[in-house]
Amino acid sequence: MTDVKRWRGLRALIGDAIEHGSAAIERVHLETARRPFAILEQVPGIGERAHTIHQIHDGLVSTVYATIRGVNRALGDTIDAALDQLEQTDTRQGD
Repeated sequence: MTDVKRWRGLRALIGDAIEHGSAAIERVHLETARRPFAILEQVPGIGERAHTIHQIHDGLVSTVYATIRGVNRALGDTIDAALDQLEQTDTRQGD
């Protein structure tokens, strides 16, 4: 196995870990926050505001985790392009 293939495998492994790990953490984060918000949303006088804050919170959390996954994919694409270049260089030098 060539070094480039190993680097591609490592990139894929790390990329998948970040993709799936961040999605799992996002679900836990949202579920953990849901419990206290659900209680606050039942309190007269603050329930409506708590609900609004809950919606803002969930939107921000989802945006942050989506950004992490987007950066992960962009970085993976950049690494793939660099490895393509390296592979082409290695092939040319071998000719």
